[in-house]
Amino acid sequence: MAFTVADYVLKRLTQQRVDTLFGVPAAYGAGLFDAAGRNGVTSIVTASDLEAGYAADGYARAKGLGVVAVANGVGTLSMVNAIAGAFVERSPVVVVNGGPNATNLANLKDFDVLFSHSTGQPDHDLSTYRLVTASAARAGTAAAVPGVVDAAISTAVKRKRPVYIEINRDIWTASCPAPSGSLPVTEPPAGTEEQLAGTIAGLVRAATKPLVLVGIEVQRYGLADKVADLIAKLGVRWSVQLPAKGVLPEQGAGWVGVYAPPHSQPAVNAVAQADLLVMLGCVFPSSYATLLRTGTNRIITAYDGKVKIKNGAKQNAQLGALVTALAAEAATEAPRPVPAGVDPVTPTAASPLTYRRVFERIGAALDPSWLVIPDTFLGIHSAAHLPIKGRDGFLCGAVWASIGHSVAAAVGASFGSARRPLVICGDGGFHMTAQALSTMVRYERNPVVVVIDNGIYAFEQFLLDADYFSDPATRPKPYVVLNRWDFVKFANGLGVQSAQSVTTAAALDEALATAKASNAPALIVAKIDSRDLPAELG
Repeated sequence: MAFTVADYVLKRLTQQRVDTLFGVPAAYGAGLFDAAGRNGVTSIVTASDLEAGYAADGYARAKGLGVVAVANGVGTLSMVNAIAGAFVERSPVVVVNGGPNATNLANLKDFDVLFSHSTGQPDHDLSTYRLVTASAARAGTAAAVPGVVDAAISTAVKRKRPVYIEINRDIWTASCPAPSGSLPVTEPPAGTEEQLAGTIAGLVRAATKPLVLVGIEVQRYGLADKVADLIAKLGVRWSVQLPAKGVLPEQGAGWVGVYAPPHSQPAVNAVAQADLLVMLGCVFPSSYATLLRTGTNRIITAYDGKVKIKNGAKQNAQLGALVTALAAEAATEAPRPVPAGVDPVTPTAASPLTYRRVFERIGAALDPSWLVIPDTFLGIHSAAHLPIKGRDGFLCGAVWASIGHSVAAAVGASFGSARRPLVICGDGGFHMTAQALSTMVRYERNPVVVVIDNGIYAFEQFLLDADYFSDPATRPKPYVVLNRWDFVKFANGLGVQSAQSVTTAAALDEALATAKASNAPALIVAKIDSRDLPAELG
């Protein structure tokens, strides 16, 4: 069989270790799914387009690059939220879309005839995805495919951002030359790194209480070992952003905890007390605004190919080369003594269930086999204190903060990681992507999903009127009250055999142990009072 356009796309992806295609097939993109098997790629058909995007994102975060394909228009526009989150949080997902052919575009232009799922704009998907990707391009001919595909995948791997490729629906089976050579997937050093490293190291040595804050780009670019070595050679206190939790083992000299202001003591205090803060590969959520606005004279940032030293101008610098140069500079002097790391919380088995006790019992159950995936919900700051074992045992969408991400991301992570996903989700977030349980059953994946059931969008209630959690006379906002699901029957209806509801710490312990002993997906519903508040928010 002749080598085709679809083969070309898939071959370039498999060269980057991608072996799974997530999506919801449609006529315009069916050619890609038809070619997947012969290229060693497994197709995973999800229960919704949004789930497909989240799953590809979870896979990319776990393995380094993901791919997704859904129907043009109705599918791609439904999936924009997932890809926007990937863009913000440096998750390289390749979106491959089957687009209109020349006749479709001519009929639209000349006669206002809409092609399938068209909005009446010839570039509706292309224009939309330019807003949430590092590159977005259309290949209208087979001859254009190699250039478009190579540029997109190279950009995704280099910049750790999603990209968008649109292929004329008529050319999937057209002949195309096989890929030649390997793609450039690393950025060369800017040439500034050694000079910048000397300046930064000098400032660290001159500081009284320096601190290094580790961000998600350290994981994305595979720099964990180098950054751990740098921290040891400098002899500094260190913390991580919530999305970067688990990138380094959270223990040992200098460790102060996860920094997720304003609800992450003692790390918030340590960062506030630092007279020099070196932020490596960080992404800045809105909660960082005060720190960055008022602390410019004590902050050094290195992210997205730029370095800024205090009030100076941004300079080009490649993060990996900078970290290497910093480690070399740090090795020229003995490290300073630093205090011992913070101690992990000792869990108890008290009943009945509260946020605190749910997280204590989950923490007690963790071992290196688990990949913890918390959702955006009232308990996200509790998740920051879980005792993750080893590296790369935590995955979350805490910056984009789209509820429901966790359940669907676990589908992709179950294919991309050797660890078993353990989802912790609020009941409101679970409502968003609950049908992902069906995908887990269909493809025999084994995530364990813990739903904290309190009957309300508790995070929204907390932000709008926190008195509800302390004053029994305060009524919840009517629009945060949820329809109460029978989660166990729902899960059973989708084929999940292991589903149960628990109300005590002992029952939660037993449910977690039962789920772990099985290799099938499981749902555990932890019922708590709607007025309960995590300790970190009290």
